[in-house]
Amino acid sequence: MADITIRDIAKAAGVSTATVSYVINGTKPVAPERQKRVLDVITKTGYLPNTVAQSLRTKKTNTIGILVEDILSFSVPPIINGISEYIENTDYRILLNDLRMLNSLYNRYDQIVHQGEKINQELMFLVYGAKVDAVIYVGMFDRDISGVIPNINKPVIIAYSTSEDEHTCFVTYENENISAEMMRYLINAGHEKIAVISGLEHTPPAQQRLRGVQRAFEEAGLLLDNHMVKNGDWERDSGYHCMKSLLGSAHKPTAVFAMNDLMAIGAMDAIKEAGLSVPGDISVVGFDNRDASEFVSPKLTTAEIDLKSIGYNAAQIAVEKLKSKNNGKNKIIIPSKMVLRETVKKQSCEWREQS
Repeated sequence: MADITIRDIAKAAGVSTATVSYVINGTKPVAPERQKRVLDVITKTGYLPNTVAQSLRTKKTNTIGILVEDILSFSVPPIINGISEYIENTDYRILLNDLRMLNSLYNRYDQIVHQGEKINQELMFLVYGAKVDAVIYVGMFDRDISGVIPNINKPVIIAYSTSEDEHTCFVTYENENISAEMMRYLINAGHEKIAVISGLEHTPPAQQRLRGVQRAFEEAGLLLDNHMVKNGDWERDSGYHCMKSLLGSAHKPTAVFAMNDLMAIGAMDAIKEAGLSVPGDISVVGFDNRDASEFVSPKLTTAEIDLKSIGYNAAQIAVEKLKSKNNGKNKIIIPSKMVLRETVKKQSCEWREQS
């Protein structure tokens, strides 16, 4: 049975070789009766497609490599899910390789440049060992990784990070506009004394989100007090300590925008520890819409990054580039959206009437 060919299958089933190919690869719909005849013959003969021979003939393996910085990062699984959802409706398959960088980088995400040797080694395995046709590189933090991915003369799509390298494309999410929208939401709820707990101030997400905050303040004719901006490090403990500092200041905030959910939850811990309530005394909003944001009490109002769409679009670009149908889509920014829950209380708007 090892010598049986697709022509033999077609002859035995009474169909064309193209029909057999459609059934095997799922590339086009086939009438149920014909599909059944083909599958019956395949079952009886034990036929297996010779993918090795196909790849030698076409110089393609129909495999897309996924190189992730760390599969344990909260953002990575939904991105992979989006990639898989798109790929399963194509004639491609995926090969996943995990760099396991979460512990080595921790929150020093800009240090990715020092991981070049490891990244290059794993890329070479995917390109020359597994002979993938394209690579999707999945970051665990949104930052510029220009110069990190070498030119492998195959499509390279970066998900959840950005790059200005000409040989790469990227798909990431929007920070500034959604941050302005969240700040407008707090302002429209009557809050004037709004504090900000920033992530690491040198990182692009922190800078972009702060620009959104400042824009919303300017639009409302308000001034963001620098004393109300505290720099955290994206971790829960830093949100707690920043909030403790704000509570000890002369002018306590009525609302806090923490630039991620972990810091927001840390801020809520500090508020409750001080004998105050959320949102009764202080409103809190976060960013990311992590699972924890729905399970804390009260449930956290936050911004959601459409991680699955990032993966889906990255896979779509990869396949389109392989089929020469990309039409120049090299940079995609996926919009973020607000998720309204229970941590914002409306204030009186007396300050507006007085201004």
